Amino acid sequence: MAEEIRLSKQFVMEEVPKAPPLYVAVYLMIQASGSDVTMAQIAQMLDVLESDVCNAQKYWQQRGLLQQEQAVQIQKKSTFRPMQHPEYSPMEIDLYLKNEQIREFFQSAEKKLGKSLSAHDLSTLFGLYDWLGLPIDVIELLLTYCAERGKTNMRYIEKTAIGWAEEGIDTPEKAAEHLLLRKNGTREIMRAFGQGRRMPSEVEEGYIKKWLQEYHMPVKLAVMACERTILRLGSVSFPYADSILKDWHDMGVRTEEDVAKQDALFEAKKEQKEREKQAQKQVRQKTVQKRNRFINYPQRDWDYDKIKQMEQERQNKW
Repeated sequence: MAEEIRLSKQFVMEEVPKAPPLYVAVYLMIQASGSDVTMAQIAQMLDVLESDVCNAQKYWQQRGLLQQEQAVQIQKKSTFRPMQHPEYSPMEIDLYLKNEQIREFFQSAEKKLGKSLSAHDLSTLFGLYDWLGLPIDVIELLLTYCAERGKTNMRYIEKTAIGWAEEGIDTPEKAAEHLLLRKNGTREIMRAFGQGRRMPSEVEEGYIKKWLQEYHMPVKLAVMACERTILRLGSVSFPYADSILKDWHDMGVRTEEDVAKQDALFEAKKEQKEREKQAQKQVRQKTVQKRNRFINYPQRDWDYDKIKQMEQERQNKW
């Protein structure tokens, strides 16, 4: 840590009055601590959020007053996460409530979920920020999504948040895109299956998630696969629709025109197989005819009962 900090008169007179007080404090902490300190450590020393430190650092970099080599690094979080989030004691929560942003976040969460939050609820919500590393504005969108679905229990909220964290949904833009895709795509897919009046089950939702996010399949094609499933089976089958979409994914099908081309190829192959089958049948028929060409003389039809009767009459004469 530096023994002293030197600030120019120009900085004090021109920059300090224009910058937010917190940004000035972060700038001073960076100058005093050097590059060995992390954002998390500065946030802890100033009792602010790590995102605040990040925003302050970006501000000074844009002003040209903080070089890249001077910037502090975000403390890397391990990709390993325990099966359950860490519990934060009421004393810890009270400490974090001194931060205005956290306090407003908890108040907003109560309004969105329509209930008073217990100490356990607050611990879970804070864990989404501190443990999973999701920004507060992203968690806000997640809570709105869960509340609209009537899913306000913390177990469901945490499970959804873990899924977002694993998928890298860590900005409001990514969250909005994700929610729009799920909202529109899920509704259309369920309607294609004749199930438009209900929400998908957890297993069904897993298939839809795979189609739209893992396969990156357009909603129109997912709907088409569901319609084909109904036509072929006469019933709803997510596994069967998945087999169709997996084939399309493996073949690089991305548009309705691609589907039409694959259908045409399939029909062409089908017709080719039918022609080959007919050709093989004709070959077998010719072979049978060739074998029988030496026995083409008229055949006698023997009446064995009549022969037996004649033999008996002959013996009676004797």
